Amino acid sequence: MVLSFKDVQFIIEALELQIETYKKRLQDEDLDEDLASDIGNDRYFLEALHKDLTRAIKEGSLPKLAEPSENFYQEARN
Repeated sequence: MVLSFKDVQFIIEALELQIETYKKRLQDEDLDEDLASDIGNDRYFLEALHKDLTRAIKEGSLPKLAEPSENFYQEARN
């Protein structure tokens, strides 16, 4: 798979929406500690990914996809 500039822009926009959703859930809902921690961790991961993709777009270096591991497809189905 090859990601185009437009593909990466679309992914960045989707990340922004998901990050905002996580922020709102953490502020608006009465969550138990485990779920709040999971959402917080996911949010920080998405923010780091967003930062990396935004930097790649600005530098004109689109990300390359990692080769899937031997167990990738089996793990994805579980």
